[in-house]
Amino acid sequence: MKGSGRVLLAVLAMMAAWPSMAAEIAFSSEADFSEISLELKRIDDPNPHVVELSVTLSPDAQHRLQRVTTEAIHQRLQLSINGVQVSSATIQSVIKGPSLRIAVPREVASKLLPTLLEH
Repeated sequence: MKGSGRVLLAVLAMMAAWPSMAAEIAFSSEADFSEISLELKRIDDPNPHVVELSVTLSPDAQHRLQRVTTEAIHQRLQLSINGVQVSSATIQSVIKGPSLRIAVPREVASKLLPTLLEH
């Protein structure tokens, strides 16, 4: 295959991958959350391998989340808090907030918790 054909194939492959790229949103617990609570254990918990993080978003964080979820509906959303990748899920609808409940795997929670305690 000639060089220009290889370039065309590479461009087509990148274009095909473009819609499946994940949207991202990064929160800072100090600036973006007005309230944070963490549920470590519940006796009737169907998934004991996660902890539940409940947050109330600041108005700015609410607007950012609504914009991202509006623009990326039906795409993957990568969510990070304080630089820690917390979750990834497919956006099913626009998220307006102000309250969020996030299921965090215990391994991730052990990395995230110290960053939440700093602020």
